[in-house]
Amino acid sequence: MAGAIDRHLARARAAGGQARPGQRTDVDSVVEDLRYSLDLLYRDRALEIELLGLDGQVFLGDRQDLEEMLGNLMDNACKWASSRVLVRAEAADKRLLIHVEDDGPGLPVERSEEALARGTRLDESIPGTGMGLAIARDIAEAYGGSINFAESSLGGLRATLLLHHAA
Repeated sequence: MAGAIDRHLARARAAGGQARPGQRTDVDSVVEDLRYSLDLLYRDRALEIELLGLDGQVFLGDRQDLEEMLGNLMDNACKWASSRVLVRAEAADKRLLIHVEDDGPGLPVERSEEALARGTRLDESIPGTGMGLAIARDIAEAYGGSINFAESSLGGLRATLLLHHAA
């Protein structure tokens, strides 16, 4: 299994960041599709998934790569949220920042790097493989971006995906 995971991550690193010239992905449509899927997946929890500032935001890269990164961040937020998830975007300095926040228990700052480590699960009671955030981080880095964590204004965790922006 570890070998298969290593091969997948190597492919992600090799493919990521190699968008065709002019390739543009509409952030709003990707996030709307993910929200629809997560609403279905977590319908028994009646989570509110709020979207702000996504209209007109563009990612200079492959749609599937953006889906993979945001899908992992949004799914984690839904797993940990008490009742609310907020996804908001902002453009700054030719960078696109997409924040995914929840009102769950949060994550101590000193455990941020551990949460991004491949195969690490900080709480075994929540379903998952411990691979999603590592894959998302590797794809982000392949595009020259990053993922970082901070405390959310909602009281839980804010994960920020930093990527190149079209403007």
